[in-house]
Amino acid sequence: MPLLSLAALTILDAGPAGQIRAAAEAGFESVGLRLNPHVASDPHIVGNLDRQREIESLLRDTGIKVLEVGVFPIRPETSMDEIAPVMAFSHKIGAQFLVCPIEDPEPQRRIETFGRICELAESCALAGLIEFNPYSACASLAEALEILRLTGAENGALVIDALHLSRSGGSPADLKSVDPSLLQLSHFCDAPLPPTGRLSFDQLRAESRTARMLPGEGALWLHAFLDAMPANAPISIEAPTARDAGLSASERARRALAATRAFMATRPS
Repeated sequence: MPLLSLAALTILDAGPAGQIRAAAEAGFESVGLRLNPHVASDPHIVGNLDRQREIESLLRDTGIKVLEVGVFPIRPETSMDEIAPVMAFSHKIGAQFLVCPIEDPEPQRRIETFGRICELAESCALAGLIEFNPYSACASLAEALEILRLTGAENGALVIDALHLSRSGGSPADLKSVDPSLLQLSHFCDAPLPPTGRLSFDQLRAESRTARMLPGEGALWLHAFLDAMPANAPISIEAPTARDAGLSASERARRALAATRAFMATRPS
């Protein structure tokens, strides 16, 4: 079975320290952390030595590994000086991947920015992963692949989010023609079938952040999705849902892992 990791978004309200604790209590081996603040409610970790030491101590005491760090959006104002310390700390705690959604609509600038991020990430032994989604400036798998091609960074690759693939009009069949070396990580969840009508960006964003389902609860083609991904690509369970908002972070993490293990047990041998 591929490595199962707990994505930060599943229990984002817990913060990085709480995400590590919840992952350990639930039985995960690995976790994703949001160390680069993305919204106003995200805590600032890097630059706060007490918080940094707490994270290092928790990782050491629990044995939890850090799989991915987010998020590093490609924006017109993205500053390498601002994100370099976050990358350095990500490297220090053993992270593998940086998740980079594309929010800059200007094609040449976003290519250059992603290239600079990959260059900086390479110095920290990190890979930069583009995450396309249908409410961003990079709305499809094809667009993400084109950015990778034009950037040409050896440590640039993709994270494939099952929900985003579905809502962008894609399917697992689209992954079959992609160089497997570019399919480094999956964000795994379930969802209902896509609605017949077109959803607004706000509706797509809200579904992504507050209305995902655990694997096996919905109608996505998750078996075909896993068949199309490399067998050794880690699976990061990203399934935030307002339905479970009243549960503790540890209980939400336990449910996520239990549902995913149950789903994986139904995979053809």
